Amino acid sequence: MMVPKLTVLMPVYNAGKFLAEAIDSILGQTFEEFEFIIIDDGSTDNSVAIIHSYDDSRIRLYLNEVNMGISATLNKGIGLARTSLIARMDADDNSYPNRLQVQYTFMLDNPDCALVSSMVKVVGEDGRFIRQDKMRSEHIYYNLTFICWLYHPTVMYRKEAVQEVGLYAADYSEDFELFWQLTRKYRFYNLPEVLLDYRVTDQSLHQVLKKEEYESAQQQQVLRNLRYFAGSYYTIPSSFIQCYRHNFEPLIAEQNLGLWISCIRELDYITQCILKKYNPNLEAESVKLAARYKREFIIKALAQHLSLHSQVWFRIRVEPIISLAGSIKSLLKSKLRCITVLRFGKSQTARQLK
Repeated sequence: MMVPKLTVLMPVYNAGKFLAEAIDSILGQTFEEFEFIIIDDGSTDNSVAIIHSYDDSRIRLYLNEVNMGISATLNKGIGLARTSLIARMDADDNSYPNRLQVQYTFMLDNPDCALVSSMVKVVGEDGRFIRQDKMRSEHIYYNLTFICWLYHPTVMYRKEAVQEVGLYAADYSEDFELFWQLTRKYRFYNLPEVLLDYRVTDQSLHQVLKKEEYESAQQQQVLRNLRYFAGSYYTIPSSFIQCYRHNFEPLIAEQNLGLWISCIRELDYITQCILKKYNPNLEAESVKLAARYKREFIIKALAQHLSLHSQVWFRIRVEPIISLAGSIKSLLKSKLRCITVLRFGKSQTARQLK
């Protein structure tokens, strides 16, 4: 009997529509020395029948007597795992054939790393391409303070590290919570390769069925994260947290330019607090660069809702002098282009701006 070197852990709940594709993508891996723990969490569709249709000794199927939820089911699977390395998988996604080999090799080569993830292609129910995020691994540490930038079904982690930080401890946004706890104590890395198709469906818990619950949980998690860096009594308006999570509507709705300026300056303060807090993943220059990108993205998103005069004033208040002139020049050029198009047409604009 094969002794596994790796555990693949996949919870299942009413996933019949895409389940066979997900299972096939794991059984077809170039790396073969794994056990495949599948836990059905009380499905009422044909999920269990689909799993039973496979005759592969690597599959270990467990059936929850009652619906336990994602966190309890994953914790059960971690306890059942016979190996130190555990690769997560979701029942509606598709792992590329080399995924396990690439991640297994990385974890062997980097024993100080507790978690490795990868890039994904986000696809729809029909498998059609939606988007591919472009993020550098060294910028994820800073951004994990605000947003869960890691895709849960891409991760491979060390069982002992996950157990040491308390396993999955949240009913909602359980992945964000675990990643936060792990990255406080251990190194992590995000591989630049795309190793999984991440499917968005009408049954996605965090985006559709339980969207409000997940959003509320993440709001609280971000505030907790900020207090870790800035002090246990630190607090900011909810609209600031939403803005840092790239939901700009609450802050825009307030139509208070002074508040917008405070939001940007508060982000600068948070960045300084992050830079002062020791962490095994802290690389000062990477944090500064990630913070600059985030800052510029937020300023641009807010500024487009202002008049030209207000945009100039806003940028004067929040941008460093060294970059202010370039920003205002770009802004004025953009406005000139729009005005010229309206008056003379596109060809005239091109001639005037050369």
